Amino acid sequence: MSSDAPVPALADELMDTLLAADPFLATGLGLREYDALLPDPTAEAEDALDANLAAIAARADALRPHGRADVITAGVIGAVCDQRRKRLACRAEEFTVSAMPIGGPPALCAVMARTVLPDAAAAADFLARLRAAPRWLDGTTERLREGRAKGRLPVGELVDQAIDWAERTLATPLPPAFTGIAAPADWAGAGDWRDAVEDVVREQIGPAIGRWRDLLLELRPHARPDDQAGVSAIPGGADDYARLVGVHTTLALTPDELHRIGLDTMAQLTEEALAIGADLGLSGLQEIVVAARLAATGSDPQAAVSAAQAAIARAESRAAELMPAPLPAPCAVEPMPQSVGESGMAPHYTRPRRDGSRPGTFWFNTLRATAGTGWDLEAVAFHEAVPGHHSQLARLQLLPELPLLQQLSMTVHAEGWGLYAEKLAEEVGLYSDARARLGLRCTTMLRAARLVVDTGLHAFGWSRERAVGYLLDHVALPESFLVNEVDRYIAWPGQALAYLSGQREILRLRAEARAALGADFDLPGFHAAVLDSGSVPMPVLADIVAGWVADRTAAQSR
Repeated sequence: MSSDAPVPALADELMDTLLAADPFLATGLGLREYDALLPDPTAEAEDALDANLAAIAARADALRPHGRADVITAGVIGAVCDQRRKRLACRAEEFTVSAMPIGGPPALCAVMARTVLPDAAAAADFLARLRAAPRWLDGTTERLREGRAKGRLPVGELVDQAIDWAERTLATPLPPAFTGIAAPADWAGAGDWRDAVEDVVREQIGPAIGRWRDLLLELRPHARPDDQAGVSAIPGGADDYARLVGVHTTLALTPDELHRIGLDTMAQLTEEALAIGADLGLSGLQEIVVAARLAATGSDPQAAVSAAQAAIARAESRAAELMPAPLPAPCAVEPMPQSVGESGMAPHYTRPRRDGSRPGTFWFNTLRATAGTGWDLEAVAFHEAVPGHHSQLARLQLLPELPLLQQLSMTVHAEGWGLYAEKLAEEVGLYSDARARLGLRCTTMLRAARLVVDTGLHAFGWSRERAVGYLLDHVALPESFLVNEVDRYIAWPGQALAYLSGQREILRLRAEARAALGADFDLPGFHAAVLDSGSVPMPVLADIVAGWVADRTAAQSR
């Protein structure tokens, strides 16, 4: 991953630093050389990483980039270092407890359950990672003890859910998340390997998860009550949230501004939903909410998967009209692994593995009613697959000159694009009927509500009950999913701000580019400008689009 040019070489060095610190990230990117490794969960490792990032950022500041590509890469280096250092400063591992795969044992389960083993070397790496996992699990448990000593405690409701998750996982001595992985085809060593995997899971992984569970039982009487669910309720939490707003939006927005944007957007979308609902014979928001929830909870899982496949195929047939070349291979649609689906995860996307062992995949929850299973099915499919994340992230792997650092998923860019893709799909007529278009409003209303609720929880002292109530009153998605959403915001402060913030910025840049270029505006060309430099912070994206507009304007005058 080396380069002779100073800026790309520093980008590669930063990427190596990040992958060494988080081998799970490397596995998600399909970099097999990290598949036997686990992160170092200690605070000392975080301090060392922070020092390395500070040194890289200082070197980036001293560079003099040559050419537009180097300027962009230098901007990404600085932003990634700054964002990661701000996240490290929050010490989230000290108080984050969740049954969702955000951290701790549930995150390990999610990584292992999605593993693909194409050959004996991959199987050996899987076993090596399993053997190292108890130490990592105990390290994550120790971080929670450190948080308790500082008065930085998790939220009681989330602790209860995590304890229930652990009890379910430990109900069988061989949880399928670890032992349900298929051995390489026609491998003579499969039997001995399977025996070794089961021995490690039974004798080491299970007890380590049990130790995590036992600490949660100790913490539960001291956990934060639901009316102190926001991060601002813990020592240093207000400063943490201020950092995280910047990390996840990359924009100079305050919690007050984000809260107001959410309320205003919600009001506009409600008007649009009421108009479509009236055409369907639905009178008022509550009738829409009831009907949409019934559609989601009453859907047949396999029929829903088929409908998602059909929507994605329809979008793929039009992709060349919307997206610049090269276009990625078709997106796969698969049911989630059991351990992930049971956690209540909404449908989501994972990019292709670089070794070709798994394509870009839209994972569908066939076990629980979530977003993307009712009228909003097509909107979520377009968001996660085509023209959304698959068109965005799988395509990046076809641009070999792009530094790997810029192929990371910067939330505001990646999720802003995904939400933009939902709207783009309507602009070009991909939705099948009025219910699907109403489903689009439902998903966008959720993103507007996220701005209201995330800031409400973490900046304005909202209780968990108030946050759940706001979503139930305003968002026409399944009740259980919305409750899970609030718990996700509690466990992952600020992340939910990225979606609407990113979409609004992309739409703003598109409107400015279209106004500047007039008839010479080219939609695939604009999308190339947005996507071809990879995942970038919004200020860098604004500079990229301005450069594209300048180039087009200059070409007009020749």
